[in-house]
Amino acid sequence: MNKRKTALMLALICLLGIMIPQMNALAMEKPEYLKSVTYFGDEWPINYWGSEDKDMAANFEKIRQDGFNSIILVIPWREFQPNDGKQEFNQVALNRLKEVMTCAEQHGLWIVLRIGYTWDYYGVQELPKRFGGITKDNSLDRHSWIRYCEKIYETASAHSNFHSGFITWEDFWDYIHNMNREYSQREMTRLARESGYQKYLKEHYSLQEISEKYGQEFHYYEEIYVPYRKSPAAELFFEFYDQFLNKLLKESQAVFPGLSMEVRVDADRVYEVDGGSWYYSHKATYPCDGADYSAVMYSVSMGQKNESDRITAAQALAGSERTMSGVVALSGKKMYAEQLLYMDSTEEFSYNTQILDEEVDDYIRQLAPVLQRNTMGYGLWVYRNYVNNCVYNGQFGMGTTGWKFNGGSSVETIEGTPMAHIGNEKTIFQEIQGRLSCRDEITVEFYAKPKGSRTDVKVKLGNEEKTVKVTEAGTYSVKFPWIHSYNLELASNKDIYLDDIKVYSYEQYGRIYGVDGAEQDLADDFRVLNSQL
Repeated sequence: MNKRKTALMLALICLLGIMIPQMNALAMEKPEYLKSVTYFGDEWPINYWGSEDKDMAANFEKIRQDGFNSIILVIPWREFQPNDGKQEFNQVALNRLKEVMTCAEQHGLWIVLRIGYTWDYYGVQELPKRFGGITKDNSLDRHSWIRYCEKIYETASAHSNFHSGFITWEDFWDYIHNMNREYSQREMTRLARESGYQKYLKEHYSLQEISEKYGQEFHYYEEIYVPYRKSPAAELFFEFYDQFLNKLLKESQAVFPGLSMEVRVDADRVYEVDGGSWYYSHKATYPCDGADYSAVMYSVSMGQKNESDRITAAQALAGSERTMSGVVALSGKKMYAEQLLYMDSTEEFSYNTQILDEEVDDYIRQLAPVLQRNTMGYGLWVYRNYVNNCVYNGQFGMGTTGWKFNGGSSVETIEGTPMAHIGNEKTIFQEIQGRLSCRDEITVEFYAKPKGSRTDVKVKLGNEEKTVKVTEAGTYSVKFPWIHSYNLELASNKDIYLDDIKVYSYEQYGRIYGVDGAEQDLADDFRVLNSQL
C-alpha cells in the first residue's frame, strides 16, 4: 500500500476529518516512563465499546498536549468473548480495538490494556458466571479465559504502539464475597469443591490444622466449606485465592507475554475466636513474576484513618512514599500506579481519607519525586468527569443493537451520524433494570432533533412517565425520583430524531476536565507533573 493510500485510510479511522499529527509510533522509542489516562471517550468503561466516540482524534490530541504518552483501555471479557453460543469472539469489538489503537498511534500514544474487565452492558446479565468457574484448574471457563488472552494479545501486538497489559485482582474478587453471603453450609461446601479450594487445602494442610482454623473437626477434605467472613479460617481462603491469582497470571503469560497484574495493596482483617483480629497481606501476589512491573491502584487513603477525615498535601505525600516504597520492597520491582487516586468522589467510599480540597494541587505538583523513586509510570482513572450511564449503544453507532424498535422506528444517518428515528406514536425500548445503584434520583438525558414543529417526547422509566417538549435541536434532560423498576422507553407524538441517550444517577469527578470537556482547576497541575516526569 503506498503512502497516500495509507494516509487516507488512517484519516478515515481517526474520524472527524481533522489533520492527523505527523507523528508515528513507529518512529518513537518505547517510553521509559508511562504517563497514562484510562480512556473511554465521552462515556465510561462499562459501555465505551458500544459508543461511537466521534471525538476520538481530538481527544487523543488533547491527551498528548497535556503531557501524557499513553492510554489504558479496559477490555471487558464478556463483550470481547461473549460465549453466547453464537460466536466465540465479538468481531465488532475487536475491530473497534484496532481502530482505537491505530488512531492512538497516529497521535503518539502508547497502549496499555487492562484485560478481563468484569463489567459491561453487552447483555442483560452484568457479571458473567465465568468469573467464578475460572478458579478451578482445567475448567472450561479457564480454557475460555486463555483463548481470550491469546486473542487480545494477538490483536494488540500487531500494532507498533502496544506497550503491555495487566489483569487485576478486583475483577476476580466477587468470588471472595461468597464468604459474606448468607449461603447454607451445604452451598458453601459445593463452592469449596467447585472452586478447587478443597483440593488446595488437601495439598497444603492436614485435616487437624484445618479443623483448628475452623473450630470444628473435619474427617474428610470433602466436608470442608468456604469459610464465613468472620471465621479465623478466612485466612486460608485468602491464601487460596492469592495462589489462584498467581497461577492464573502465569498461565495467561504463556499466551500474553509480559502480562502483569494489579495487586491488592489493602490488607484484609482476619477475626480470631477470642475477639481479636489481625490483617492479612496479599504480598504473595506482589512480585508478578514474568512481568516488568507490578500494577497498583493507589489511593491517598491507603494507610490513613479513613474516618471521613482530611489531611494536608504534606501528610498525603508522606503516606504515598510509605505505601509505595513498601510495595516495591515486597515485589522487588517498580510499580505501575495505573490508577492514581489523588481524590475519589465515589459515594460508597465517602468515609475514606481525602486531601484538603485547597491542597490537592500542591500534592500533584510535589508528587514527581515520589513517583520517580517508586514507579515506572502512573495513570489516571478520571481524566474526564463521567456519569454512570447505564444505556448500551445510546449513540446508535451499532444500529439497533441493545434496543427494541417498535412500530417502524429505525436508525438513520443524519448529518453524518446515526440517530434513532421515531415516528408518530412509535417507541424504542431498552431493558436496563438493575444497572444503577440506589441514589436520590435518576436523570434521563438525550439529544433531540425534531423533524418539523415542536414535538412531545414521552420518557417512561419503569412505571413513571414524563413528557419533554422539544422545540429545537438540542440536549434535553428530565429527572425521576428513585424507582426500583426502571426499564427505559421513549415515544413521540411526531417524527423526531434522538441520539446520545443517557440514564444515570451520579457524576464522577476528577477536577481535570468536565463531562462537557471543559478544562477544570487541576488540568494545569497535571501538565506540570508530566513535565517533571
